[in-house]
Amino acid sequence: MFTTHQTASQHIGSRTHQADATALDDNPGTGHRAWVLLDGIGDREHTAAWAPTTALALARTAARLGDPRAAIQQIRPVLHADRATLNHPKDWPADAAAIVAVLTPTGRLHIAWAGDCRAYLAEQGRVQLLTTDHNKATQQRREGRTPEPDAHDHLTSSLCFLTGAVDTVTMHFGPRPGLRRLLLASDGAYLPHEHTGTLPPPAPDGSHRHRDGRAVPAPVLAGAPEAVARRITDLAVRADPTGADNATALVVDLDPTR
Repeated sequence: MFTTHQTASQHIGSRTHQADATALDDNPGTGHRAWVLLDGIGDREHTAAWAPTTALALARTAARLGDPRAAIQQIRPVLHADRATLNHPKDWPADAAAIVAVLTPTGRLHIAWAGDCRAYLAEQGRVQLLTTDHNKATQQRREGRTPEPDAHDHLTSSLCFLTGAVDTVTMHFGPRPGLRRLLLASDGAYLPHEHTGTLPPPAPDGSHRHRDGRAVPAPVLAGAPEAVARRITDLAVRADPTGADNATALVVDLDPTR
């Protein structure tokens, strides 16, 4: 069993609207706890209004099912059906990159994502990247090419992309003691830290699987969770104050109970 503590920080950056959203849900029937982070695509009012309610619906589905991949797949057709009743521009309906984490009563942490939101895990002062971006930058790295400057902005999957990839990773912590810290982040939060080396980059092939199992020192994730989440977003926006994206960081502390 684990006790958990979570906190989120958001910064609007240089955008007009905050289109990122986070949500948490506990399901007393299943014992699952789910966290969601959505990075809404575009800087539009209708996406900013859509993201919080969609994040909560996804969190509730994930906590009920205990399977974040199944939750994304189950909610996709519902969101498509809802588009017919929403007053969204037909050429730009609301969509988002999405990441979902579910903690089970047995200590398994399941993570699923569609798009380029990321998960990092910090333990014993070191952090590793757990996810692989769904975007053209990843495709170009897999081809042995240096990503083009805007390749990261072109997603190859998203929450509402019915046939888009949904990848998963599962961590089983077991009984060993020690605090684990999970960071879920939008690209506006993590990219500036990747560029400065304070968060680890993808592997050369674009995946999160470095051959050396890379976990790097993580001073940016040290301290009280509220301070960490705020540090992640504030420093990200400060790196490019006139061109900063929405930045959202959700920090979850996982502490095994004895």
